[in-house]
Amino acid sequence: MPPPDMDYFIGKWSFDWNVPESLLGPGGKMKGTETYRKKGGASVYESDIEGESPAGSFKSHAVTSYNEAEKKVTRVEDSFGTSISKAGRIGGDLGGYYTIHWESTPIRQKGHSVTLRGKTQMLSPAHYKVQAEISVDGGAYTSFGIAWFRKVDPTPAK
Repeated sequence: MPPPDMDYFIGKWSFDWNVPESLLGPGGKMKGTETYRKKGGASVYESDIEGESPAGSFKSHAVTSYNEAEKKVTRVEDSFGTSISKAGRIGGDLGGYYTIHWESTPIRQKGHSVTLRGKTQMLSPAHYKVQAEISVDGGAYTSFGIAWFRKVDPTPAK
């Protein structure tokens, strides 16, 4: 199977996500945009996120890298008022559908340990989704909602 083309993400995407109330913030609708651009010649991508959430407007930044030899994707982002590192393996099928199965390192929030995990599914050239789950203090994972991303502008950001 051919390796994924991570340039898939380059450009501007709109997103909407209904999140439950949690230690990361109030529940409700999050919406906004994320704009990816390639960083240097390697499989490293930067993105800027702007949006609205139940807690108000926000801006964030992320760096995503792909290690082809390990089939591993790593993403470090400033979200929910803290830095979150997520990593996991990517796999796909001959039809060109790829899925990244990831888990975050534990996040300290209000005296508790919060871990996120999920999968990012590259569904088509114009859509992908992120299904997330949350665990608090090592407890059972529960749904943290589904974020839907739609391609707005396929032109790489400069």
